[in-house]
Amino acid sequence: MKFRLLVAGGIIAAAIPPAAAADAPWDRHGLLQVASGSRHLSHSDGTPFLWLGDTAWGMFQQLTREEVDHYLDQRQRLGFNVIQSVAYWYPHGGGMATGPENAANAYGHRPFVGGERTPDTARPLLADGGNADAPNDYWDHADYVVRAIRKRGMYLALLPTWGRASIVPQFGPDHVTFDEAKARSFGAFLGARYRDEPNIIWVLGGDAKAQIDGYDKNQSPVSFDKRSVFRAMAEGIGRGVTGKSVAWNKPDPAWDRLLMTYHPDGDAPDNSSKWFHNDAWLDMNGVEVWREMDLVYSTMLGDYQLNAPVKPSLFLEGSYEFGSYRYECGWVTPVKVRRQVYHSFFAGAAGHTYGAGPIWAMRGTGGDYNCGYNWKQALDFPGAAQFAKVAQPFLKKYGWTQWIPDGRFIDAVGEGDNLKVAVRSAGGDRAFVYFSEASSAGIRNRLGSSAVARWFDPRSGDEVDAGRFDRDQERLMQPPARWEDAVLVIEREPK
Repeated sequence: MKFRLLVAGGIIAAAIPPAAAADAPWDRHGLLQVASGSRHLSHSDGTPFLWLGDTAWGMFQQLTREEVDHYLDQRQRLGFNVIQSVAYWYPHGGGMATGPENAANAYGHRPFVGGERTPDTARPLLADGGNADAPNDYWDHADYVVRAIRKRGMYLALLPTWGRASIVPQFGPDHVTFDEAKARSFGAFLGARYRDEPNIIWVLGGDAKAQIDGYDKNQSPVSFDKRSVFRAMAEGIGRGVTGKSVAWNKPDPAWDRLLMTYHPDGDAPDNSSKWFHNDAWLDMNGVEVWREMDLVYSTMLGDYQLNAPVKPSLFLEGSYEFGSYRYECGWVTPVKVRRQVYHSFFAGAAGHTYGAGPIWAMRGTGGDYNCGYNWKQALDFPGAAQFAKVAQPFLKKYGWTQWIPDGRFIDAVGEGDNLKVAVRSAGGDRAFVYFSEASSAGIRNRLGSSAVARWFDPRSGDEVDAGRFDRDQERLMQPPARWEDAVLVIEREPK
């Protein structure tokens, strides 16, 4: 098999040969894009794209080819269409000790030239004679992962590196392995290697604050500014993909040839919009709340309300199903997963990424996140199906891209587990109210005519009649008995 060699940033990168997915969405509808002034993603033919992500941070580094296939087949069957993973993963989490900076993958191959703890991140370690099916180096196996995702018609939200460790000193300064020059070079290597892939969405960051000038959680002074390093990596990726020199602060048609976002740290509201909202490379903002589930709606709504410029916002990481977060194992139940999903989309999100505690690191069975499960067992957690198989058709059926957050339909929104949120359709013919638990609330019909209502169960997808509303009528509404949460759908009554 012949590989086409591309030169990017002085590094020879082998582009993996294309292999078309059967009935791939990019073939049916064209490449993904963000239309000017849009808060959502769409294909080039105008078809809306609903981001249904799963978190597999450690996949490139931890799994064999057979394990990659096992994971992806199950996620594809459920209906996920985006997989978030890290090309150069700094191993941590999953109940195991933190790994070295230049840790080997499942085949014993290190990503970079240098020792186990001294990687030269400007020099990917490449060896002759291998390929995706018989890896001879770390990047051969990376090619397999990229190809496996593409063959299933799914998108890869690809983080070049876990920035929290390798770019910013949040894991300690001894772990930082990138400066501007190395970030630009590595970005160019990855961009050139995968420039022809129609399904890659580039994600900078990696649980990383780009800038801090203040105090950490222990009230110790901390100050750093790594925005220039992330911007250099974006420029490198842009050069590798397009063959052109692009600048982080200058609009250029070349930037339109790739989609890029940023995965921030979990201290909302420290999102990508705080540091990069006006940068030319940032197409979509990224949000992480980690365990602060009560902040999902307000944080996503804050990004939705930004209008200089308007950009989509993606929920990229929250509380993992069956994660303990220093509480008891199982503290993050399926209903808490669903609350994150619906609070995201009711605040105008362009997409949402699910995660399971034992899956994201794909390491072992111990620790706070795994609670005795391994990642294969966790593939069957109910919250994943309730997102990908229940929420997905609901959102598509009711045109989620046309939803406008509007709290006027609720007399008291509550807070925390009692938070109720509402949207109306852009055409004014429907409204939706999400009850995050089973308490009652006064709901007013503001659709301008009489309306019919029904309950939707986010756990099962069942619908139950909820009566009708006269024009401007307010009714005390409560979800059906034994429901944990609910969506009230209100539609104008047919004339």
